Amino acid sequence: MSRRVTSRPGALLLWGLFCALLAGPAGAFDGAAAARVIQVAQRKVARTAAMTPVGQYPKSSKPDGTWLLVPANDMIGWTQGFFPGENWLLYEQSRTPDWRTRAEAWTRPLEVQQCNMQTHDLGFKFMPSYGLAYQLTGDTYYKQVLLTAAGALASRYNPRVDIISCCDWNPDWHLPMVADTMVDLELLLWGARNGGQVGWRDMALNHALRDLADIVRPDGSTFHVVDYDPNTGAQLFRGTFQGYSNTSTWSRGQAWNVYGFTMLYRYTHDPRMLDAAQRVTDYYLSRLPSDAVPNWDFDAPNLQKDSSAAAAVASALLELSNYVPDASKQSMYWNAALRMLDSLSSPAYLDSSDTTPGLLLHGVGNLPAGQEVDVNLIYGDYYFLEAVRRFQRQTRPPSASDWYSKLDFAAATHALGSSNTGTVTVEFDVTPLDAPLDSVIGYADSSTTVTAFSQLSMLIRMNASGFFDVRNGALYAAANPVPYAALSTYHFRMVVDLPGQKYSVWVTPPGGTEVLLADRFAFRTGSLPIDDLGKVLTKSGFVDNEYRVSGHTVVGSASSVWFSKPGFFAGTRSLGPGHTGIQMIDFDVTPRSNNIDGVIGYADSSANVVSRSELAMHLRLNPAGFIDAYNGTRYAAAASVPYVANSTYHIRILANLPAQRYSVWVRSPGGAEVLLADRFVFRPEAPVMDDIGQLSLKSTLDSDFSVAGHTMVPVTGLLPPEEEQPPAPRE
Repeated sequence: MSRRVTSRPGALLLWGLFCALLAGPAGAFDGAAAARVIQVAQRKVARTAAMTPVGQYPKSSKPDGTWLLVPANDMIGWTQGFFPGENWLLYEQSRTPDWRTRAEAWTRPLEVQQCNMQTHDLGFKFMPSYGLAYQLTGDTYYKQVLLTAAGALASRYNPRVDIISCCDWNPDWHLPMVADTMVDLELLLWGARNGGQVGWRDMALNHALRDLADIVRPDGSTFHVVDYDPNTGAQLFRGTFQGYSNTSTWSRGQAWNVYGFTMLYRYTHDPRMLDAAQRVTDYYLSRLPSDAVPNWDFDAPNLQKDSSAAAAVASALLELSNYVPDASKQSMYWNAALRMLDSLSSPAYLDSSDTTPGLLLHGVGNLPAGQEVDVNLIYGDYYFLEAVRRFQRQTRPPSASDWYSKLDFAAATHALGSSNTGTVTVEFDVTPLDAPLDSVIGYADSSTTVTAFSQLSMLIRMNASGFFDVRNGALYAAANPVPYAALSTYHFRMVVDLPGQKYSVWVTPPGGTEVLLADRFAFRTGSLPIDDLGKVLTKSGFVDNEYRVSGHTVVGSASSVWFSKPGFFAGTRSLGPGHTGIQMIDFDVTPRSNNIDGVIGYADSSANVVSRSELAMHLRLNPAGFIDAYNGTRYAAAASVPYVANSTYHIRILANLPAQRYSVWVRSPGGAEVLLADRFVFRPEAPVMDDIGQLSLKSTLDSDFSVAGHTMVPVTGLLPPEEEQPPAPRE
């Protein structure tokens, strides 16, 4: 038995980490790589479901390419929650009903475990299964089972030593605490927050503090097991059960501490938990090889990688990077996670074939016992999939320019200046760092010193039910239900009509399309007058740093977003002189309803626009639900492009005034650009258009659609011959 190698994570050690990690991930794990992993996971998890009886649960791969299975009623077994958890993660990613059906099929048999008082591993069994089930469905059945299970776990709490006793099956142990339990504590923390006994939170925090004192060594490495005298609380043993030696550091035990302390900070915001998470993380990172996948024990002389430890830590670091205040550590942890995911998604670790039943190769369960060595491990697959989904929901690290929510009104206030007047467009990203919250993003005039919510004219809320809503006069409301989840980034777009005292809000969930949240909602009843969009507040509900706002911008004034009006004259605005020759026009159009009759038309600056006849070129959102354009004497379209309410379409027009022709391209949300009009002819009876001087936005009802970001740029240089033809004959 060799002596443990000592490595203190001090200045020299951290310098090495910065050199390896701060510069960025070598393989640049990205969205395409994440999508490939999801495709492999979908195929393999579905195949496992087809081959596995309901009520049986995969644990580790066997030499014949099948899974070793454990039954739902194995009270000592700890891995049953991970396979339903994989199915829930894939349901969350796709919202395909088949994944929910599979997830529920393998979740519900675990109800038999809810009163199990024989083990500490109820967190592993219930949070990936029932926890995700309740988060994604809101079904109170799942909540009640979780609360019952939390009570069973709390029964193992020893108040003399302040720990959750891990287990009763080892006759050599008296009152044992193991590193694994740090992850199980989430069940207690979740229960305390969701209607269970508030004392469960104290139990979890006390256990974590005992782990920090007795399992975490001064250099940040960890023991695996500490055994106590149940009568006196005295330590009887400190060492390992699954590691190389009593003085070594078992890599997955270290991983459980990285994951556990990070999760404890999410629930408690206790600075001791954040400090502990960084200590154990820095040690872990300091011992990694070049591919960022650890040996099964950091001090073992025999090389045997453990992909499951890397998967758990990668997931934890994507979360931890959001909590540390130091920008260099944010980048270091984020880049370290991406290096791990890059290795795990490579052919060296990800089995993209069906050679094995699982995702990750080279997992190690219990090497000293000769059990599950160099195999697929269901929990390694689960944490790998969780890490990939966390990356897909938040694809960039925190930035120094980000704003974090604060409890204090003054600390939560960010000045925007006094020039944001008229109608303005606001855009930003929101990342909840926990869920559910009761937090708001609010706006006030530049002259207002905000000390209360009643002084905010516009408010977007992450409510306690787990949904976004928006203040509409005296109440909060939402045009469509949009749930939010922790560590997911949502893009917001808000159009504020300050003269009209109304605002509209759209939100784009991760990987989704834009959804209307507020349609011309009224400013808050009784709020102070607001002439400019001068201040934004990122206000927490319970503690500081509940969510993050990134990339906040306010664009333009009254000319940046234009709304359609009933009647051509009312909907026409001047574009100014000088737009002659060949012009490239770009803008976004957003219909507010389906099947409207809206016209976007252009006329010469000298024209008196009172009907379509004065518009030389015009597009239409037609009543059939498609976009078309006018070609000489009739509407037509080179391609069929449908539109739907509250989706934004980018329009590009090449207007050749000398040739009296125009071409139009449309890009739908998330799609590629489509040619809509190919050198269409200007309307013959319209006044000759020597300049693009007026734009008309006409609809049946007021504000049926809006146009944003309208720009015109002259085109110089050679055009294809077909664009240089003379004007078409006027009929």
